[in-house]
Amino acid sequence: MLKGSAISPGYAIGKACCVKRYSLDELCSKGPMDSDVEEEIENFSRALLLSKQEVVSLLEMAPVKSGLEITNIFHAYLALIDDPDLKKEVIKRIREKNLNAESAIVEVIRDYNDFFRCLPDPQFQEKAIDIIDVGKRILRNCQNCTPVAPQTDIGEGIIIVSEDLTPSDVINFNTENILGIVVANGTATSHASILARSLGIPALIQVKNLMTTVAHGSFLIVDGNSGTLICNPSQQVIQEYNNSKQLFEAKNRVFKQENERVSMTTDGVKIKLNANISQAQDVSEVLMNQADGIGLYRTEFTYLICKRFPSEEELFEIYWSVVERLDGAEVVIRTIDLGGDKISHLFENANEKNPELGWRAVRMSLDRQDIFKTQLRAILRVCAKSGRGNVKILVPMISNLQELRQSKNILTEVSKELISQGVSFSHQIPLGVMIEVPSAAILSPKIAKEVDFLSIGSNDLIQYTLAVDRTNARVAHLYQPLNPAVLQLIRSVVLSAGNAGKPLSLCGELAGDRKYTLLLIGLGLRELSMNALFIPGVKQAVRSVSTLEIEEQVLRFLDMDTAEEVEESLLALNAKFGIQ
Repeated sequence: MLKGSAISPGYAIGKACCVKRYSLDELCSKGPMDSDVEEEIENFSRALLLSKQEVVSLLEMAPVKSGLEITNIFHAYLALIDDPDLKKEVIKRIREKNLNAESAIVEVIRDYNDFFRCLPDPQFQEKAIDIIDVGKRILRNCQNCTPVAPQTDIGEGIIIVSEDLTPSDVINFNTENILGIVVANGTATSHASILARSLGIPALIQVKNLMTTVAHGSFLIVDGNSGTLICNPSQQVIQEYNNSKQLFEAKNRVFKQENERVSMTTDGVKIKLNANISQAQDVSEVLMNQADGIGLYRTEFTYLICKRFPSEEELFEIYWSVVERLDGAEVVIRTIDLGGDKISHLFENANEKNPELGWRAVRMSLDRQDIFKTQLRAILRVCAKSGRGNVKILVPMISNLQELRQSKNILTEVSKELISQGVSFSHQIPLGVMIEVPSAAILSPKIAKEVDFLSIGSNDLIQYTLAVDRTNARVAHLYQPLNPAVLQLIRSVVLSAGNAGKPLSLCGELAGDRKYTLLLIGLGLRELSMNALFIPGVKQAVRSVSTLEIEEQVLRFLDMDTAEEVEESLLALNAKFGIQ
């Protein structure tokens, strides 16, 4: 049995199809220039053209049910092939270093790859895989190799096993025959992971010792819920997982049916279910899972992958691409939450001994007002272009009233600048703050009076309340979402928002885990924001209960002594309503 990270739920039972990944060096036949400079450049230009034609063909092959997501992915490939900087740099190395086209391509692609691999947050490193994929395609065409043909003769019911996987790898197979995907590396936000989710293929990433343990043709069970891979299971285990698979699929059919309906409790209380996104391409999953809107648009991605600070116009175009597709539904845009575990190379001397307690989020924005103002200008303009009042600004990591007031003053300054420049923008955009630290929760009665809405960031609130780093194996057991102290803080914020008449949402892992849905409703929350994939399951839980039946029971949890005591009571409450 091997363990990994589950990134697309479900169960797959079938034979392994091991896919060999070749490195750039293995594909490149290095050596002196085979011909003169101009011929090498012509060879490279021809390879770019052929690569572009192949990617266009992949777009045409992509299954319809993968939707706009795969279109966006392969358009990103086309943008890289058309990148003038890439072409210019390869030609420069051919001329100045007397390299053949292959060697020049490998050098430049490796430089691009190294840049993205060096970014500190793993979730923002996936572009390196796409770059290598495009680089190999150009390299093969430079060598006049036969293009990779679609794999149509692999038989039915395979589980793809590989070190890494790219969208073009997946599309080259008949996706109808792919039961599961397992990779040794990868990230949850990689293009291949996104594609697996959009196609409903159970998938695992970061499976250690995968390629040395699994042989081609081995019989496998992929548990996309727990992150488990079972090799050569017994008949008894196969039968158990077949039963689990049938139950999972039956439950999903129920969730899908429920998802067509309004997210409302049995006593008529509407619970708004929004989605969290990190990139514009995430919108497809938002629409597919019928979210009410976007409750948290994390905007850090652009700052982590760019070689320079993005311009106002670039940010405007990115944000508008999201707002336009939501067609009037709410979009809450959070200003950059860099620092902590997300350190951008654009900020000098940003590495700190205690980054989670240091220069991050609003603290960084207030110190670098030039960057903050650029982002605010873009958001205000997007709100004006929408014209529907559906765009909101959310400021992260507020810990005191001074930070809030300073942020509001800067927003006012930006508004005045836009007026003086004659730029169209929204004058009445709602401004909210994230409640992520205990000080903000304690001050929430005062904070609520000075903002238009609030959002509880449960992941950080739990971490800071309990002083626990959940990524530290020695203390991870102390990370207790059901600790009564955490529940009391959440309840206090609910009351503060209610007394001030301000909307309140909760985002974070608590929101997307349906075993906590009754708890959150009972605490008084009426708006949750989560990974879009979890919306159908949470909606089914919402539609199973009456607020009148659960509120009194949940409020008793606040007086309990331990997380274990709360957990036992919550399990009983969930069982009463058939929620597992």
